[in-house]
Amino acid sequence: MVRTMLPVLRAVDARLREAAAVLGASPWRAWREVDLPLVRRALLVAAGFAFAVSLGEFGATVFIARADNPTLPVVVARFLGRAGELSYGQAMAMSTILMLLCAATLLALERVRMPDDRSGEF
Repeated sequence: MVRTMLPVLRAVDARLREAAAVLGASPWRAWREVDLPLVRRALLVAAGFAFAVSLGEFGATVFIARADNPTLPVVVARFLGRAGELSYGQAMAMSTILMLLCAATLLALERVRMPDDRSGEF
């Protein structure tokens, strides 16, 4: 998703946002009316790709995870399948932990990348 969106976001000319601001647009309105139309197609492609990959990864995880040692996505799915607010809250807490772990991993990978590598390839 990042590799799809980053070049498109970098290609948006900052002068367009500045022109919108000069004409009285708030930052939110400038983003909505200048940036969003320019990146809409890439955003949809990236979201579709992220959805497809996440479904595939979850399916693979469910297939190879053992009952005595489940992975975090499998545990989240199990808690979401149970009735009750406590199970739902636990699933949301584990989802937050999973999201933070993924974000921390991606940030660490970005720091490890060579400083002169601008292509985004590892």
